[in-house]
Amino acid sequence: MGDVDPGLVSEVETPRWWESQWYQVSPRSFRHYELLFEPDQLLMVFAGESYKSFLLRQDGRERRATEIGRENATEPESAILTDEHNDTVSLSDVREIRIREGSWIRKPRLSVDTKETQLEFYHFSRTYDANDFVEWARSTYEESVVRYSE
Repeated sequence: MGDVDPGLVSEVETPRWWESQWYQVSPRSFRHYELLFEPDQLLMVFAGESYKSFLLRQDGRERRATEIGRENATEPESAILTDEHNDTVSLSDVREIRIREGSWIRKPRLSVDTKETQLEFYHFSRTYDANDFVEWARSTYEESVVRYSE
């Protein structure tokens, strides 16, 4: 499975898009996830946690996150969910997927809003290019659901 790269994962039965190196912000830490989008769900593969304090931060976390994503990108949902830190969110009732490009002062942001939850993720790289993901998401979900801003 070492030759799989972020983007369209063709080695699985259900269409899947792998988004790499995203994190959520909590009051004390950053929770890192590899995101596996499928037509009816989002699989959130936990890739570690780092702390806001500079003394407790880990270097190389984005590289390790990609390795974890690569290990899980072609795995079935049942195998991914055996890890209690991983999670799934139903996208059958997705209301909106918003992608905002980064700039020299802000990180790219990915928001997923469903009937039950609202998730917000930030990308490690300010220069992240979301065009391919936006194109895939618009062809997979209703085009009116996907919002993209540069």
